[in-house]
Amino acid sequence: MLIRLIKLVGNLYSWSLPQKLLIAYRDHGSSISKYLKWFWTTKTLEPAHRQLRSADYPIVALLLGIFASSIIAAAYLLTEWVRHATPGSLPFALALLLAYPVLMAHLLAVAACMKRGVYFATHPKKAGRELIATILERQVRKLRHRHKFTVVAVSGSVGKTSTKLAVAELLGQTLRVQHQAGNYNDRLTVPLVFFGHQQPALLNVFAWSRLIGDVIAQTQQPYPYDVVVVELGTDGPRQMREFAYIKPDITVITAITPEHMEYFGTLDAVAAEELEVFSFSKRVLVNADDIAGKYLLGKTFDVYSMTTNVAENYYAKVTRPTLQGQTITVDIPSGKLSAHIAFVGYHGAKYALAATAVADMLGLSHEDIAGGLVRLTPFPGRMQVLNGVKDSILIDDAYNATPIAAKAALDVLYAEKAPQRIAILGSMNELGDYAREAHVEVGDYCDAHKLAMVVTVGNDAKRWLAPAAKAKGCTVHSYMSPYDAGNFVRQHLKTGAVVLGKGSQNGVFVEEALKQLLAHPADVSKLVRQSHKWLRTKAKQFN
Repeated sequence: MLIRLIKLVGNLYSWSLPQKLLIAYRDHGSSISKYLKWFWTTKTLEPAHRQLRSADYPIVALLLGIFASSIIAAAYLLTEWVRHATPGSLPFALALLLAYPVLMAHLLAVAACMKRGVYFATHPKKAGRELIATILERQVRKLRHRHKFTVVAVSGSVGKTSTKLAVAELLGQTLRVQHQAGNYNDRLTVPLVFFGHQQPALLNVFAWSRLIGDVIAQTQQPYPYDVVVVELGTDGPRQMREFAYIKPDITVITAITPEHMEYFGTLDAVAAEELEVFSFSKRVLVNADDIAGKYLLGKTFDVYSMTTNVAENYYAKVTRPTLQGQTITVDIPSGKLSAHIAFVGYHGAKYALAATAVADMLGLSHEDIAGGLVRLTPFPGRMQVLNGVKDSILIDDAYNATPIAAKAALDVLYAEKAPQRIAILGSMNELGDYAREAHVEVGDYCDAHKLAMVVTVGNDAKRWLAPAAKAKGCTVHSYMSPYDAGNFVRQHLKTGAVVLGKGSQNGVFVEEALKQLLAHPADVSKLVRQSHKWLRTKAKQFN
């Protein structure tokens, strides 16, 4: 006890205190209330991690300057008391010295408040988002406290939305499920999923006021759902921990691959962020095929895989794969089940497997799971098969793109017997320094013996993917606009051809190339990003 007290006093009055306080402030998500609560309750004064940002050093220097000034002032007051017995100098000097830790802790909090106030005053939209998100999070906490329901979260570098939709659709065959079909996956939109609301325009004060009023009322009423399925997204460090208040019963981690590398920098940083879910989830279900084992050492989790079949794993194998679907046989801890699914390709089977695992973990019967799998339908922009002009077949995988997903989509295209195979491949966004390597990787995967042509869309695909594909002997045509790419493919399309469309969104939008190849105009509604808002965005980018 005495040793612990001595250590605490040593920490409180050390020169490293400002650094420790600042690190603790970062550790607590830059939440002033959580940071101050930590300060007044901690017994060690040791924060969770030990690294400062470069921008933190001036703050530490300022706090150290205040510390030094306090010591100098206290020394001066003590001198006055010794020499002249100046009234009040001794208690004031002692107060300056003894109050140093409290003074430092609260000066940092005041500085953070001032900085945040200036930031919000100069960034009103972000201030609005912060305020609304805080209100909505509080209502979700109340909802979780007052009502009994299960929360399933889906995180990971790729495949989140498809996995979320597969889980929600399968569970929805038996249970009352709440989810959102789009990619509501940030701090502002995730709470909306619990209450079934769409996001209004950020500056529409009246719409947000009505929404918040409805949400508060909903927390007082019986909750009509058994399960809520949400998607947790992150595009930079320290964002995943913002979802801790949700307290998921099950979190699925789909993959750890390069994502938003302009902010993360390394795959290790991506892994650290994605695996933050372990700190606030009751159970975690991991895709062992797309997550390196070194990141999972020392953790407890359930596994789903299409390559490794061991006891207690969820394992699937596929037979008779076609563009009309495939048969999936799943080994689960409680037995085995089989069903024909409409999902196409390796990743389609992986989504169905994850949904099967979650359903089994929640106690659904084999019959309910198998029946639900049969009724799963492909999602827009995610390996969806559509009819094209000249009796062609279109593989619409235009929702987003990563090297792993692009190569898997090419495998599906390669497996089809057709007089002509065409790959429309768009740029892959948000890869930072990894962008060149990623595009070259996909270009290298293009097989001249299986592709009549490769048509690229976007600047990065033109710079890196196209030359790599040409080096493999492919015929390559590059366009900056998906509309031009679609026109070119339509002019050179043969009867019975199979066309794959794969790419990211901003600056790419491969779905607009596929739109020009549709046999039935009504199928436009099956493509992704066809709202008036998205169409206006595309028109601005390409006109």
